Amino acid sequence: MSPDTSASQTSTDAGDDLRRLAERIFQLNLMFWALRHKNRTDDPNDLTEPEFATLDTLVGHGVCTVGTLQKALNVQPAQMSRIIRSLEAKAGKKMVECQLNPKDKRRIDVTVTAQGRKAYQDYRELRLDANMELLASLSKTEQRELIKLLDRFGALMSERLGGEK
Repeated sequence: MSPDTSASQTSTDAGDDLRRLAERIFQLNLMFWALRHKNRTDDPNDLTEPEFATLDTLVGHGVCTVGTLQKALNVQPAQMSRIIRSLEAKAGKKMVECQLNPKDKRRIDVTVTAQGRKAYQDYRELRLDANMELLASLSKTEQRELIKLLDRFGALMSERLGGEK
């Protein structure tokens, strides 16, 4: 095998490895989604992914305008309006409150309520518990290796998002 062929084969192998990694991540995303929906309850307080993402943004940033939320979640204005309306009346509870921005009456400020914060925490804990149950099957060494890899992958994703989370 010539040096050129060897380098070409190594490049192809690396490309194949990247493809397999990408496929595994994609499959894991689908499996997480399937587990989430398999374990989903009929609880009217149960949050959808966009509702949770909205509450997560509000809990992390405090008061946000509708436009800021829309950009953070990368959704269309109509979709953001539906998410907010849903959170305003989720199971008869106000998870968020909307008010005119005192400095700019064209903007609407959105804040999370105490009920919204509780729903956020409950949802988050439920998901963390489910993940911990899965991760408990790994050895301590595997857990540490996975933490290092996920930290690195998270840093790469954060760079792509422009330094967010």
